[in-house]
Amino acid sequence: MTVLDALRQPLEEGVVRVSRAKGSAVFPARLLLVGAMNPCPCGEGGAPGSCRCSPSARARYVRRLSGPLLDRFDLVVPLRRTSPEELLSPVAGESSAFVAARVADARQLARARGVRSNAEIPAARLAALAPLSPGAAALLERGVRAGRLSGRGVDRVRRVARTIADLAQTTEAGTCEATGDVLEEHVAEALALRAGREVLDVGG
Repeated sequence: MTVLDALRQPLEEGVVRVSRAKGSAVFPARLLLVGAMNPCPCGEGGAPGSCRCSPSARARYVRRLSGPLLDRFDLVVPLRRTSPEELLSPVAGESSAFVAARVADARQLARARGVRSNAEIPAARLAALAPLSPGAAALLERGVRAGRLSGRGVDRVRRVARTIADLAQTTEAGTCEATGDVLEEHVAEALALRAGREVLDVGG
């Protein structure tokens, strides 16, 4: 079994299958996969002129992550170095307690749909639990036609967009229903969060 096969089972099927000569067993498994990488081998690829790597070395570096593996990451967020101004005069963001409350509200909506999180919504139930507005459907279709999304990617974008819609509703209204259309703006944000894969320019 390859590493990708082992990851696919807990990520997509929620199980791990172990086979031995005397039999096999299936264990429940839920995996949250988080990864990080430098922009290049020397790690200085952010600021102009600071990187010591050749273009071919950078290309070899990013090709270490295959397209099929990257396709299983729902969120890919490129980061940049903190500017001197940000280091010396930091701006306070949302408190952890406030963010935790928003996440708890969104998780409550997921539980009302019969899942622990929107990531667990079965593909067969996405149409009912994450219905798309006409604009959202059109935007998603353009992404598919442009070759930006695989079949797996479409479902993943819909689940992320469902969560973005839930977070937006809990922020705006305090309480909301577990149903309701996913709007174009939610799909656009989900696509933008996935677009970091294109920054890596890794082929499938």
